[in-house]
Amino acid sequence: MKNKSAFTMIELVFVIVVLGILASIAMGRMDRDLRQEAADSILSHIRLTQQLALRDNKHRSDNNVNWQKAYWQIVFDTSEGNYTIGSDIDLSGDINKIESAIDPTDGKYLFNDGTSNDMSEKVLLEKKFGIHSIDSSACANSNSIAFDYLGRPYTSISTGTNNFQEYMKNDCNLTFTMSTDQDNDGNDDTFIITIESETGHSFIDK
Repeated sequence: MKNKSAFTMIELVFVIVVLGILASIAMGRMDRDLRQEAADSILSHIRLTQQLALRDNKHRSDNNVNWQKAYWQIVFDTSEGNYTIGSDIDLSGDINKIESAIDPTDGKYLFNDGTSNDMSEKVLLEKKFGIHSIDSSACANSNSIAFDYLGRPYTSISTGTNNFQEYMKNDCNLTFTMSTDQDNDGNDDTFIITIESETGHSFIDK
């Protein structure tokens, strides 16, 4: 009888431990920091863009004057809070789905389409994180950040055509504004991601 009671007690303790673990996981999900999740996701994709550029020299043998349009770039839709990552291979001034990068974590296109089932929802910042605006005024007013094969950053000198012809002269500070107010200060939550000139190193700067 004593052995049976001991086993019952062990089983009870085991059940309590498991319930405690499940409760802690549930609490963690309830207290999720949406701003940090958004910042981490965007930062990882900016770094992915730079990594793609480091592996892929876009200089063309035909010396096409517009060859720099093919740089790997991240293009933000500043009014809707979305973005696309890709390389304008055909130098049309725009990136289509086939030219966009693929998220290595889920195999989906990092393309701001809004309709494709094979598009990563991570690029839909407003839908996924509640980000309703992106301020690129501290990035030479450019919504496109590109990298060359040495990882150096460029901003587009011609809005809408993604024409990259000179290095980023100053650090780029992208400000993201959310629809939440987690610190209850009466203002929408914001965070800043900085891309350093020269090196292209990017980090979250709150």
